[in-house]
Amino acid sequence: MPRPTLMLVPALAIVAAACGGSGSGDSSPGTDASTTTAGEAVSTTTAAAAVSTTTAADQPGMPPIDRPDLTLTVADGWTVQSLGAGVKPVLALDSSGSPAVAWLFERVGEGFVAYSAAQDDWNGFAVREGYFYGPIDLAFDPGDVPYIAYHDHQADDFDLALGDLTLVFPKGDRWTRDVARDPGHDGWDTALVIGSDGAFHAAGVDPSQFGSEVGVEYYNKTDAGWVVTPVGSGPTPYRYNIGLALDGNGSPVMTYYDFDNGDLIYASTDGTGWSSEVVSSEGDVGKYSSLKFHFDGRPAVTFFEQVGAESGNILYAIRQGDTWTVETVGAVISFEEGNARRNSSLAFDGQGRPHVAYSDTTGVWYAVLQDQGWATEQIVTGDLPLGQLVSLQLDSADVAHLAIYEVTNSSPLDGSVAYLTNG
Repeated sequence: MPRPTLMLVPALAIVAAACGGSGSGDSSPGTDASTTTAGEAVSTTTAAAAVSTTTAADQPGMPPIDRPDLTLTVADGWTVQSLGAGVKPVLALDSSGSPAVAWLFERVGEGFVAYSAAQDDWNGFAVREGYFYGPIDLAFDPGDVPYIAYHDHQADDFDLALGDLTLVFPKGDRWTRDVARDPGHDGWDTALVIGSDGAFHAAGVDPSQFGSEVGVEYYNKTDAGWVVTPVGSGPTPYRYNIGLALDGNGSPVMTYYDFDNGDLIYASTDGTGWSSEVVSSEGDVGKYSSLKFHFDGRPAVTFFEQVGAESGNILYAIRQGDTWTVETVGAVISFEEGNARRNSSLAFDGQGRPHVAYSDTTGVWYAVLQDQGWATEQIVTGDLPLGQLVSLQLDSADVAHLAIYEVTNSSPLDGSVAYLTNG
């Protein structure tokens, strides 16, 4: 893919680099690039109603995605399929258990969001062009319509007054977008869940890098439009991911990283406000969380414990009554924070056993909790660096489906997206 020279406004160069425009991918978490109008005090009970704008995509007939050759090697029993050029993929299963993958390309003048599905023989195509940021998310509604959620900068020239969480989905012969408009440059680290009742729940960050005091926000789609509510995290930088799931009552819960204290936070709502509790606080813990519910209703989460500049552990926590039990799944020894986003992904099989896929720049490992402990194998070895992002789902037969990517260029970030399965 061509890499043109980017012409950036000097004062905003650090911001554009943070969003994939140029540079290594991200500015440092503690840097304030500018001030946004969203720097109001956080209220955990006051919701800011936002206008929801649904617009037919003006880009029909988007081009198909080429599938580059992959350099990675997979373990026996696993197969791999190249899906296309791009980065930061996410995988979801439709109601029949058929996988689909969405990903994006973060570059001014060349950016796109792409979609590919097994039922279409993995013939992927771009569904939207623009200036976007990942990670993104993908979910199917009860009618098996795919929805892709992402942060849209809304302009090639970075503008702190623009930028919102956006959904795109097929409607007729086009993909249509639904913009959750809200003050500030928010919707980063996007997460999306669609309930069995068809209700839309999303989460994102209004980042402290741009002067916001708001942090983590919850998005709820109502008949009147999107309602965006701070969850009470306080100032939070983007890049550390948000875990989002629905409990047995269909209520949203989240996990996120407390940047100031280095803790993992679990947040829930009673419908009138959000409350939070600390899952783990020993060491620097809580980055890149993946949140799921066990079939008995207990929340569980995997997350990263950073030990050194390039090393750490993948931890697993599950709530037992009012307390959380935490254990180590495995170690990573080649961690690079600049591109890491979701370096572990959690799923439960039909017997209630947790399955965890996790990654560093050198490989992907697959772990299952057995009676005797975690049984782990390395399932991917990379000739090129891996993107430290994994997306795992298990179908009804407990077959694993994963999406990952290998890095073909680090500055600006470029890669090749891959689908893996052991079925």
